[in-house]
Amino acid sequence: MVNVFRLGSIYQGRLNKGDELVSSLTDFLKSNNIKAGLINGIGALTSAKLGFYNSIEKKYEDIELNEGLEIVSLSGNVTLKGGEIFPHIHVVLSRADFSTLGGHLFAPSKIFAFEFEIFEFVGETFKRAYDEDTGLFLLSK
Repeated sequence: MVNVFRLGSIYQGRLNKGDELVSSLTDFLKSNNIKAGLINGIGALTSAKLGFYNSIEKKYEDIELNEGLEIVSLSGNVTLKGGEIFPHIHVVLSRADFSTLGGHLFAPSKIFAFEFEIFEFVGETFKRAYDEDTGLFLLSK
């Protein structure tokens, strides 16, 4: 299943220190009515919540990290889930000892510094629908 989009606006900016990253990005997307797109970001967090999808149990396992973390890479997409604008975000984080952790980024994840690019897609927006086989909400028409 593939959608073909035209590139709309490209946004570049930063979010505020102390704000929660996932909800702040969601608010930005909603205030700019971005229903489809690509998210890219770098920066640092003072805490994060990461998730790993256990495909056998069909549920997320998560970990909360309360330490300074560098955002080595943040990427995601924007779709609609339950009629609402939904960012699906994955991240790779680096610790002070240069080891890395990665996974699905959940709230609460507190910003120390965060810079982003959002590429808006124009066209028929994918919606997320529950997939019985995987237990995930996957792209659907």
